[in-house]
Amino acid sequence: MIRKTSRRAVIGLLTTAAIAATALQPALAQSKKTIGWSVAYFDHPVYQLMMQGAQKLADESDCEVIFADGKDDPSVQASHIDNFIAQGVDGIILTPTVSDPLIPAVKKVNDAGIPLLMADRRMQTHGQPIKWDALVSWDMVKSGTIGGEQTVEAIGGKGNIVVVEGTPGAGSTIDRGNAFYEVIAKHPDINILAKIPANFNRAKGQEVTENILQRFKPGEIDAIYYMADEMTFGGLQAIKAAGRLGEFKIISVDGQKEAMDLLRAGEIDYEAIFHPDDQAVAVNILCDIVHGRNPDLANQTYEGRKMDLVEYEGMPWVRPTVYPVDKSNADLPENQGW
Repeated sequence: MIRKTSRRAVIGLLTTAAIAATALQPALAQSKKTIGWSVAYFDHPVYQLMMQGAQKLADESDCEVIFADGKDDPSVQASHIDNFIAQGVDGIILTPTVSDPLIPAVKKVNDAGIPLLMADRRMQTHGQPIKWDALVSWDMVKSGTIGGEQTVEAIGGKGNIVVVEGTPGAGSTIDRGNAFYEVIAKHPDINILAKIPANFNRAKGQEVTENILQRFKPGEIDAIYYMADEMTFGGLQAIKAAGRLGEFKIISVDGQKEAMDLLRAGEIDYEAIFHPDDQAVAVNILCDIVHGRNPDLANQTYEGRKMDLVEYEGMPWVRPTVYPVDKSNADLPENQGW
């Protein structure tokens, strides 16, 4: 997890870049191609780490990257797309906060003939004539499957659970949720008491968990599954404040260092870990495309980690993987968290 001082530095850097996006300097185009990246929102450690990695790769490449803060609002991201097109960027990367409302924006990119990559969150075409050159996103379906399997194991295949979901309509919520619920559905003795969104937000995770603990008394919950560590951190504050830590199992996903430390300390029970900066390879892929080079999608690596190449919606998907973690393997070097 990025320390607060580092986060401020990253936010400052990215804010400056976002301001610069309003008026591209002609000098940029003279030496490097320009990529505009609309990020779902800056204020999340996953995206901060992803952008740090992307900036590092851009600095080592023949491309410039301009980040823009989507502020968790698809209308803001649609404006980013309009601005990038008007400014004449060479390529666009989109990390959609909510996918369906951004279909018209993607169509605009296609109509403008600008190469496009999707990153971190998937979109569905819903049969619309839209396309992207590649998707770079870790396997959120697998993370949901792992979370479901860990939940089943945690409660012995029977009992009552509560699910704290991410942002409604977000691709990550849909992918992770569908996979999780598919696993749970195979176990008829598991009862889902409630599904409550907390928007991948720490403060919202605390608020939602406070409501859960008021609604369900001791002995009524066997496990809570949080769809992201940030919500887990807020939830733990509420659980500790209520004096109910240890009353039920806690399952989380993302693999932040803070979460891994909590797992090793016994405050949460299961985790699934991935490396957000793996997704920075979107810069290398799109940089190759805008320069007319053929990216080697089957052999993308970041810091020695190789990614799968599969297909999604008939288009290439470069897919970093995710790993299950519990107390049995939490001390391994690769499971220390980010």
